[in-house]
Amino acid sequence: MQPTLEAPLGKQAKKLSANNVSRLKQQWEAECNQWRQRALSK
Repeated sequence: MQPTLEAPLGKQAKKLSANNVSRLKQQWEAECNQWRQRALSK
């Protein structure tokens, strides 16, 4: 998991706890779902 997080977050990823990783994952999933459901009519 560490190398995957270092790409978007940099070296600060080493300081993330399991709870922070779970919270970020939930946030990213919500953002991704919003993006998938966006209107494409424009």
